Amino acid sequence: SRLALTVLLAVPSAAHAEVLIAGSMGASHTATNTITVTPDTGAAVSLADVAYEGRAFKAPIYYGYRISWFAGRASRLGIEAEFTHAKAYATDTHSTLLTTFQQSHGLNLAFGNVAWRSAAVCGGRCRLLARGGLGISVPHMESTYRGVHREQYQYGGVAWQVGTGVEWQLAGGLTATADARYSRVTEHHLHA
Repeated sequence: SRLALTVLLAVPSAAHAEVLIAGSMGASHTATNTITVTPDTGAAVSLADVAYEGRAFKAPIYYGYRISWFAGRASRLGIEAEFTHAKAYATDTHSTLLTTFQQSHGLNLAFGNVAWRSAAVCGGRCRLLARGGLGISVPHMESTYRGVHREQYQYGGVAWQVGTGVEWQLAGGLTATADARYSRVTEHHLHA
């Protein structure tokens, strides 16, 4: 699971429908979990309570982008396509066999969301937001297991997320958004 705080900028289209294009960066937290390592030869090994740190602003940085579509400015419901490039570095694997485990080139998550936004508040300059989505994870695993270092993208599994936030109208079609999201994925085994 992860909790992400992001700041977004969005620009709506001039057409009747509203298309928002947003880029984000922020921080994330990855909960402790169990890693199951499936070596090319030998039995699988499960390592419990592996803890992580995010290092969100160390290259490559945490980032994301989203494209939202609403039928018009007054529309409350919309649909979205979203990509998030979070990061996770294991701080202690509790193992002398798995000495390195990280996803510095991405705990990559792709979502299809349904988004809701309130009527304008704050004198017409703010809206409350909520979203939920389903998708997949494609993590870039970097591991050193029994002295052998490997890096590869893997299909991670099905992911889901929920989130809430607030949107501020800045000037013209420029908008800033602050939001928090909870994302969850149950990834498959690490192949080492």
